[in-house]
Amino acid sequence: MSHDLKQAILRYTGEHKRAEGVTVTPVHGLYLVRHTAPSELEHTLAHPLVCLVLQGCKRVTTGRGVSSYAAGSTMIVTSSRPEATRISKASPAVPYLAIALDLDPTVITDLITRAPEFHSSRAAPETSEELRDAFRRLVLLLDRPQPLATLKDGLIREIHYWLLLGRQGAAIRNLGLSDSHAQRIARAVAMLRADHARPVQVERLAAAAGMSRSAFYQHFRAITSLSPLQFQKHLRLIEARRLILEGKTLSQVAFKVGYVSPSQFSREYTRMYGQPPSVDKKAASDQWRKDDAGEAVAARLG
Repeated sequence: MSHDLKQAILRYTGEHKRAEGVTVTPVHGLYLVRHTAPSELEHTLAHPLVCLVLQGCKRVTTGRGVSSYAAGSTMIVTSSRPEATRISKASPAVPYLAIALDLDPTVITDLITRAPEFHSSRAAPETSEELRDAFRRLVLLLDRPQPLATLKDGLIREIHYWLLLGRQGAAIRNLGLSDSHAQRIARAVAMLRADHARPVQVERLAAAAGMSRSAFYQHFRAITSLSPLQFQKHLRLIEARRLILEGKTLSQVAFKVGYVSPSQFSREYTRMYGQPPSVDKKAASDQWRKDDAGEAVAARLG
């Protein structure tokens, strides 16, 4: 079964001209990942999802520490959180392969209201044969539009079902409970994401979460592993790097993401990414020129 799934991912990513990186599929929220070499450290804001690693290895650093996900592992994210990720094991002969699917609170809500087994204390391994088989059947339908349109919703529902029976079922279940701490903090995170350039107003965030200031701090850190201020700093710097790599000037970027002092921006950027924004921008420009030159040579030879 695992061999069939890996071959299906290799075939689909190759046929859709995305043999490196993330391939978007026709199924909303479903992504196929393929890397033929270890990657650089990448800072991102994760959102609730499940990622099934089939080959290679990925290292993920969060506020709670460093975790490695090798072949056969399942990474489950149950809240929005900043993280640093790196593909640590991949090669042209044995590429890193993974499937990622966004968790859907609507599906979770419907399942937990219908099935009492999700409230049992017993838990199955996350990477169960049933879960892997549901993913396999979904991926095999990607090149069959008509069956995919009819069957995908049922398969996505089945995947959520097996996840709810797994060891992290309780945390996943909270995504479907409208008044859970996870959902309350998610409302505050959405406000931070929508307006990350403004100073943090804890009272406003706590009010959106329906909590006292002290309870909000406690639950925010428990769920995201960061304080609201630290979370906002990560949001600002992730957005800043995106803008810098788009070609914006450093002073423009600093003020756009909410920094009053460009020198403070440069210090915090360097602390997070390991080099000043000016150096990072030049390295990206150099890489673009190399990529453009390589594409030009390939076009002439082709």
